[in-house]
Amino acid sequence: MKIVTLSTYPVSSPFHGGQRRLEAICRVLRGAGHEVRAMPFFFGPHYPQHDAREALTALPVELHAELARAGLREDLHMHTLLRPGLPAFEAARHRLAEIRPEVLHVEQPWLMPLLDALTEGLTSRPAVVYGSQNIESVLAPARYRAETEALERQAVARADLVLAVSAADAAVMQGWGLGTPVVVAPNGCWPPALDRSVPRPIAEDYLMLAGSGHAPNAEGYWEVIGRIPGCIPPDARLAVVGGVGDLLQADPRHRHFRRLNDQLVRITGRVEEDELQALLAHARGICLPINSGGGTNLKTAEALLTLKPVIAMRMAFRGFEEAMRLGGVHVAEDETGFRAHVRALFAGRLTGSRAPGDVARYTWEAVLDALPPAYARLGAA
Repeated sequence: MKIVTLSTYPVSSPFHGGQRRLEAICRVLRGAGHEVRAMPFFFGPHYPQHDAREALTALPVELHAELARAGLREDLHMHTLLRPGLPAFEAARHRLAEIRPEVLHVEQPWLMPLLDALTEGLTSRPAVVYGSQNIESVLAPARYRAETEALERQAVARADLVLAVSAADAAVMQGWGLGTPVVVAPNGCWPPALDRSVPRPIAEDYLMLAGSGHAPNAEGYWEVIGRIPGCIPPDARLAVVGGVGDLLQADPRHRHFRRLNDQLVRITGRVEEDELQALLAHARGICLPINSGGGTNLKTAEALLTLKPVIAMRMAFRGFEEAMRLGGVHVAEDETGFRAHVRALFAGRLTGSRAPGDVARYTWEAVLDALPPAYARLGAA
């Protein structure tokens, strides 16, 4: 089948979780023989790592200022910028007419209002898949909650098939009574290539925390680890990887105890894939101080596949509940228990381990294995 994905970010060089999920969907569909083209709408400076074809539908940064002046959100209101005559819009419409896809995969609900205008003039109507990553209206600020839910309901109603990342999210969307079939396709991970022969990126023993610049990641840090990571021994470190580090450094709670935090917390920021693999290879364990949010956490699958000890709050295993029984997985009910697990890790008292076969079900190939035939059936219908 010929499939085109629509998203608000490029996928050629995925970094954050949303990009990684969509890139994995594309890769699994291509591996099954489908022809998949990505068509992202995004502001170029926000995603400097994109290829030439993705650049065709990049938006001028001046339009972002237009949203900001109107007090609008980039995700929720991007579709209002994409109108006939805009080069990115016309490029997308031209490419769709050229490709003539049988299936349009719309990742997240934000671009769903554009479908009729984008597909106008196509000789046949493509089937539509809505890829949900969260119940977005639950996470939206109060002033945008009703508008976001209306857009989500529109996305479910317009789609021929919905992908949910968890059974809980699927139940919410089915509860809207719109009749669209929903398939649960959880988050997963490509098996990491851990090589302990590469140089250590941090001299001391360290526990690793990875997260994007998504606000709940930072709040989980402050609620669970605290202003001072006192559970980290003086001769060890907490390595914070990804955009969440930027949020922590900008927060007064970090600056208030700056000297202690600078000693115990090593904030790397965003890193390239080889550096990420080196950090994973030498970490004593992975921690997931997640206390809020929706959907499922892609970092949970990544942590499980490292085969290293995992220390997590129960919320981090939303959608991965059965994995809490695996060896080397230590789930805390509160921050006191979480910190106790961290101290036990560095004292050598945490037990249990996992084998590759224990976590094979969390690879992208496994969690997305129902998608290629489902898309083929949609296109044929």
